[in-house]
Amino acid sequence: MRDEIIAKIKVGVFNYYDYFPDSKSAEKYGPKPHSRDVTFGQVAQRWLAGHDHIVKSTRTGYKNVLNRYWMPRLARMPIRAITGAVLKEVIASYTWRNAKTRNNAFSPVRMIFEEAFYDGIIDTNPAARVRSSKTQNKPPDPLTLAEVNLLLDHMAEQLPPEIHAYFEVAIFTGLRTSEQLAVLWSDIDWVAKTIKIDKAKVMKEVKGTKTCQVRDVELNSRALSALKRLRQLYPDNEGEVFIDPITGSPFVDDKPPRLQWYAALDAVGLRRRVPYQCRHTFATLNLTAGANPMWLARQLGHTTMKMLLSTYSRWIDGVDARKELSRLETYMSGQSSGQAGDKEESEE
Repeated sequence: MRDEIIAKIKVGVFNYYDYFPDSKSAEKYGPKPHSRDVTFGQVAQRWLAGHDHIVKSTRTGYKNVLNRYWMPRLARMPIRAITGAVLKEVIASYTWRNAKTRNNAFSPVRMIFEEAFYDGIIDTNPAARVRSSKTQNKPPDPLTLAEVNLLLDHMAEQLPPEIHAYFEVAIFTGLRTSEQLAVLWSDIDWVAKTIKIDKAKVMKEVKGTKTCQVRDVELNSRALSALKRLRQLYPDNEGEVFIDPITGSPFVDDKPPRLQWYAALDAVGLRRRVPYQCRHTFATLNLTAGANPMWLARQLGHTTMKMLLSTYSRWIDGVDARKELSRLETYMSGQSSGQAGDKEESEE
């Protein structure tokens, strides 16, 4: 507790009342909670403490953002003295990588001021006057089927079988990375050829899925083959499916396979892209093959069709365009046959 208190004092978020509420000396060391002179740092600390239900990775992200960008400038300021202009000044003092990074950094600040407003600590919410920057999402950069086969063939020859199987499953199931890391052998139904996805592993912590929904992902022949190879490698393992070949233990995060992924891309001369493109590759391969978008959305775990349609519109439009073009080709072919028949009749 002493270490925790010292750490909070250093970043300006320690509140005496949080630890010694009945002490007669409490008033010497800072205002009571909900005092009109309470600082931003104190409100931020209580906000984090009151959201212990947030998963570890998200809480850690919030803490890092607050300590990096906001605490140095705002921690000791009375929260009622902070205006929209002050917040904009802090934002302007940093060079942001992109608009999305800036918006993400401001997200916990926005929530802190919103809660302070509803709790009556502040009369107006200055964060409401700070607009989010417009962002442009990067389009998917999937592999083609030829690139997939080239890459996986290289992995089969040059990399441990665990890595080869890991990426073959990733490409041919479309699982989120966190979902794949959490898969257990008991989640696989060999008869129905499905995987039950009901959890995810982030920063060594197993939690619910991103959408808080359970789904069954159907296994095609490539994914099923990769899983069977892993089962042969670890016939007695009843825990996590995906094992780090170096440590012999389950992957705790995606760093080990990610490094192998980049090395394999470089080795076969393919453009570098993040391993998450395996998920996009699964989606685009299915759409190119004419898969039903609604079925694909369920496989990917999208809560609505909007996400699928907006992310993969280029591939959906391409399939539809080919279908429509084939209709015209068929019609024109029929018309040409009919005109030839008319000509023959007229000659007779």
